[in-house]
Amino acid sequence: MPNNLKLYTVLSYFLIPISLFFGFLDGIFLLSAITNPSILIFVFVIACLVIYTFASFKFLKQGVEKEQDLSTKLKDWIKVNAYVSLFLCSLFFINSISILMSSDMTLLKYIDELMLQQPGLPPEATAALILSVLKIAAVFLLITGMIGLVHIRTTLRLVKQYDHLFK
Repeated sequence: MPNNLKLYTVLSYFLIPISLFFGFLDGIFLLSAITNPSILIFVFVIACLVIYTFASFKFLKQGVEKEQDLSTKLKDWIKVNAYVSLFLCSLFFINSISILMSSDMTLLKYIDELMLQQPGLPPEATAALILSVLKIAAVFLLITGMIGLVHIRTTLRLVKQYDHLFK
């Protein structure tokens, strides 16, 4: 197996638990969308990442590794969801970089403004705690964005390379 396929396989296995986590969150967001329909676009975009991950994993296992024939529907699912996921992973990457490059003072000022708009927060929810959670989330999303961007780029290249398998 060439090195780029080894890396692709490793990235695929990293994406699976991330997608399971996002799939769980997406279910919660879908329930929230009942009261706030504007959340539906967010639900759709997250669902695209989950669908992309499992469609590309099927492509890897059955198409690339076993050279089995695949349906053209799978190719369509991969491509459509890859482009939406590319957008989402780009947002993850850009937003995470902006958070991690911002000074703590700037972020704390923003957090304080948001906390004033949220009456009824528990006293344990301090600005410092929210800042540390925000930075952890930013690192997680940065890693997710980087893995996603590399994986999607590789998937689209492999779909072209293995186009003969789609029937």
